[in-house]
Amino acid sequence: MSDDKINPELRKLIESNASDRELFDKTQSYCTMPWAHLHVSTNGNVLPCCIADWRQPLGNINTETFDELWNNQEFRDFRRRMMRDEKDSRCGACYEKEKAGEWSQRLDSFRKFQDTVKPWVLNTQEDGTSTDSRPVYWDIRFSNICNMRCRMCGHFSSSRWFNDAKRMIADHGDRQYIQGGHEEQAIIHGVEDSMGLLDRLEEYLPYVEELYFAGGEPLIMDEHYRILEFLYKHELWDTRIRYSTNLSKLKYKSSDVVELWKNFKWVECVASVDSAGARAEIIRKDTVWDDIVSNAERIKSEAPNVWFRIAPTVQILSVYTLPSLHLDWIQRGLINPNDCFFNILSTPKHHNIQALPPHMKDEVEQIYLDYWKHLEEEYPEMRKHDVKMTMDQTLQFMRDDQLDESHLKTFVNKTQQLDKLRGEDTPGTFPELQYIWENYS
Repeated sequence: MSDDKINPELRKLIESNASDRELFDKTQSYCTMPWAHLHVSTNGNVLPCCIADWRQPLGNINTETFDELWNNQEFRDFRRRMMRDEKDSRCGACYEKEKAGEWSQRLDSFRKFQDTVKPWVLNTQEDGTSTDSRPVYWDIRFSNICNMRCRMCGHFSSSRWFNDAKRMIADHGDRQYIQGGHEEQAIIHGVEDSMGLLDRLEEYLPYVEELYFAGGEPLIMDEHYRILEFLYKHELWDTRIRYSTNLSKLKYKSSDVVELWKNFKWVECVASVDSAGARAEIIRKDTVWDDIVSNAERIKSEAPNVWFRIAPTVQILSVYTLPSLHLDWIQRGLINPNDCFFNILSTPKHHNIQALPPHMKDEVEQIYLDYWKHLEEEYPEMRKHDVKMTMDQTLQFMRDDQLDESHLKTFVNKTQQLDKLRGEDTPGTFPELQYIWENYS
């Protein structure tokens, strides 16, 4: 490849084995993902990563073979922009995070994959073709199979939501919860021939450095266990495995995922837990709270190699009580203070905490400030910088905008509709939101 096809400063950084931090500080766009990563979304679209703009796919795994896709025109053009260190509109999420001084996927990619992709980047052809690269980081969303009906979700990400989504259309003309184009099927296969794809990709599994499983619910997907059992059979214990799971099931058919995990050197299990008890069972419908706690206890006691964390979704129903959830799980011995980060919900807008009235935002902020003071007093020797950062980011996000009060009216209306459909009493279970229940119905 001629020198004018790669940014001269970037070439120097790569050839000199610059540190991940130096690469990050001295580039504006370059990222390892188009050489290292295969991300397939729930509709089969292939994206640079899970936070890339979903409206600009690189291709679709259901209309192209993997071999066609890996060096198609979009992939080649994307690699060329990365080598020139030119910004790409697909990558706005990272640019915004970096502008705000936050951690980004791009920085993480340097830390994990730069050593691997170095020769692939330098050997890439002038048109962006990369014949020697291979996906060493997989994030394939095989389907929407899930066993929960979360209030902030829908059929697009959960097969379990299908019947309720149909009822919301029939009773209220509300099409928000249904996946367009799939109105007659509960299960949406993002990869239509998943086993065929795995047959093709199996030759790469010995070289895979990291696997990320999310859903739907990955711990009840056949494809997840096929991959794990291949790694187990070939004793590929160095493969990093990461999960986002609702933690409802640790056994599936004849497989026990905890037993499979025990042999791997690095497993990260992140539980999507937003609240406790009856609150959890409303937010994530079909939750059995005692089972969630029991499964967490089993992982902690039987699989010490697993890094277990929680990642609550921050939204109107959860924001007031996240500190109490965090403290409860610390006191149970299930997590350390730092084993938590918040996923801040942006959409649907009627669940977004930016819609809270100003006086309620004040209440939330005081709860968080008081809780941080408690953590510092009770756990002075334990690492807490990550949880402090995620709490600060939550408060900053909440204050950054004031959404129109129409979103609160939508929130109350949809809450009433789902309560009637599911036989639940959300206002009685979430009394801290009394002002909303009384003033926006």
